[in-house]
Amino acid sequence: MQVALQMVEEGGAEPPSLRAIARRLDVAVNALYNYFPDRADLNAAIALAGSRKMLLAIKRGVGKAGAREALGRFSNAFLRFARKHRQLYDFLNENHPRGEEAATLFQEWAQLMNLAWSPYYTPALMPKVIFAHAALLHGMVTLERLWQWRNAREHFDFANQTLLDALVGHTHAARKPSRARPAALPYPWAK
Repeated sequence: MQVALQMVEEGGAEPPSLRAIARRLDVAVNALYNYFPDRADLNAAIALAGSRKMLLAIKRGVGKAGAREALGRFSNAFLRFARKHRQLYDFLNENHPRGEEAATLFQEWAQLMNLAWSPYYTPALMPKVIFAHAALLHGMVTLERLWQWRNAREHFDFANQTLLDALVGHTHAARKPSRARPAALPYPWAK
């Protein structure tokens, strides 16, 4: 997996093939088929490992910050990861992990987002506000790349702060619960 992640990060239009990975490892390709029967299984495993790497980077960025500071740190860590690991971020947007490990990983993402947003929103509204936050972050990354906007980071920092301020100060956000309750978030790729 480490070699596959490295190959994704090195770039290229296509995800690495089992053959290319085997060549890099100097092993017979048949040895890899014991772990990954086909390309779809390989891509799902790479997506799982890449998502773990992103989640760990974001958790480190958030640290032990609480409430509003955690939201800002989450955004900054997300943007930093997407900028630093451009190819991997793109790969993760095209490929999704699957299976029990992916469900567990998604729950870790949900817990992190719930911790940040639960002081401001009821569980019923949590999926909507988390979607708005994720859409802003992904949109920022996309605009920065496609438009090649000068001083983009300065504009995006303002946009992020404005959105977070708007969501935290919104009438739905006036709630101050005594205890945070996690929201049940649907898998983003589910129909």
